Amino acid sequence: MKHLTIRHFGPIEEADIMLRRVNLIIGPQSSGKSTVLKIACFCDWMERQIEVTQDPDRYCNAEAFVNNLVNFHKLTGYMKADSFIGYENDAVSFAFSAKENRCDFAWVEAMRWDYRRTKIAYIPSERNLVAAIPNWYQVSMNNDNILDFMKEWEFARKTFSKGERILDLPAEYKYNANSQTDRIVLNDGKELDLTVASSGLQSLTPLYIMLRYLTSSYYNTTRNSVEQAVIREHLTEVLSKERPDKGAMVQQCIVDFMLTAYCTDLFIEEPEAHIFPSTQKSFVYQLVGMLNDERRHTCFIATHSPYILTSFNNVILAGETAGESEYKAAKVTKLIPENQTLRYNEVAAFEIKNRHVRSIMDDEFRLISAEAIDSASQEISNDFDYLLKL
Repeated sequence: MKHLTIRHFGPIEEADIMLRRVNLIIGPQSSGKSTVLKIACFCDWMERQIEVTQDPDRYCNAEAFVNNLVNFHKLTGYMKADSFIGYENDAVSFAFSAKENRCDFAWVEAMRWDYRRTKIAYIPSERNLVAAIPNWYQVSMNNDNILDFMKEWEFARKTFSKGERILDLPAEYKYNANSQTDRIVLNDGKELDLTVASSGLQSLTPLYIMLRYLTSSYYNTTRNSVEQAVIREHLTEVLSKERPDKGAMVQQCIVDFMLTAYCTDLFIEEPEAHIFPSTQKSFVYQLVGMLNDERRHTCFIATHSPYILTSFNNVILAGETAGESEYKAAKVTKLIPENQTLRYNEVAAFEIKNRHVRSIMDDEFRLISAEAIDSASQEISNDFDYLLKL
């Protein structure tokens, strides 16, 4: 389990949260949801870089920490004089203090060489740029999370030349290799370029196709690079010095284990953008199905939408109910397939209120708090009740 602490950073005054396999954060616009999401993604990346290079000094120093976080995730102006970010899990712990201008790091020695690398993917709310801008790859852009997403999109889209149904919508995505374009094929056979599709499809298609790629076909492709070869050589050298008790064959197995991605850590901004509530429900159900394959992927979602949280409550309730008996499990699967369910202890949900992040998990009912989900609706209902009584 991962523990993330944030203090005095951007709009966030304080966050002290334990992360699970599936994490959700909700709050008003500009409250800091994406800030938390970006810091969590960055800390995940820091952990990976330190483990695969075995070089904490390169990443855990004040200058590198600030530059990598602020520049990649577009957080210029968010750092304050007393900002603090702390992160720990089973393998490493590190903490950055702006006040002391230092970054402290510590190994959890028992797990140092048991690390398993993950594929880390940040899916920004600006993902529809791949549809809105023809030939986007010819545009000069900063090296940030948007460009990183677009680079990954180049790999992802090329694996879907045979077409892929988009949720339960009457449309499928297909990459045309001849024209190097993204196409939408409707049920009647008519084809549209993604650049002229509806705003909903322009937002949903890159998200859904990327998720299908990152949880499935990514693991069927091999990418060898000079950088990867250098990392492998360096890691082998460090391991031979640190663990001389291990033979060369065992050392090579450890290196392979540490450098081969075994699952994807997904960080998703506003999956609900431009899509109808029923489609949001379908998205959540299919996302959970993707997360639940044999690799057991993880995700962290920042959202404005109570429909997203309600849909996750459905899959949690389905998982908890199915776990009570075989009879109930059979009943549940008539509505929600087993692979689209979650158990309560796999999920963490948070809300941002008054610049503080708090858990909204209801341990009594083993669900996300209905009160927290319905808070915005309750405000609207209160206004309606007042007007009705006039």
